[in-house]
Amino acid sequence: MLVLLAQAASTSEWHDGWQLAVTTITALTVVVGWLHRQSKSDLKSVKDDLSTRITDVKDDLSTRITDVKDGLKAEVVSAETRLKAEITRVETDLKADIARVEADVARVEANIAEVGGDLKDLKDKLYDDARSQAAMYQWQLAATRPATSEASPQQPPPQPKQLAETSTS
Repeated sequence: MLVLLAQAASTSEWHDGWQLAVTTITALTVVVGWLHRQSKSDLKSVKDDLSTRITDVKDDLSTRITDVKDGLKAEVVSAETRLKAEITRVETDLKADIARVEADVARVEANIAEVGGDLKDLKDKLYDDARSQAAMYQWQLAATRPATSEASPQQPPPQPKQLAETSTS
């Protein structure tokens, strides 16, 4: 077009040149207007497309967040159940251990009572033996003393039971 305008200007055909210039400007204006409308409609479709994509992404993220929340809730419930079971098992084990310790304590107390009884029996036996020994020594001491009268017959040594009865009186 510029070539035609330049050619019209050089041949002095201004009238045809002006018509050509007006036609060219009109054609350019129409083309620019059409391009503007196209770009505007393309821009609108791009905006609509972006808006749709943004909405889709928001919905997808919202769904994923909900799924993750549900998964976490399920894991928490599962962990809570496992912990409760573990606590119950530990309580049961501790109760069994306590019962074993209490049984051991009862056996030890019974053994202590048995030993106490044995010690009492041993003490009583030692006491009886000591009294018997003391009575025997008294009899031997009496036997080694010179007798005041020859007429009294010599008595046999007292028996331990007799000695115990005579020594307390």
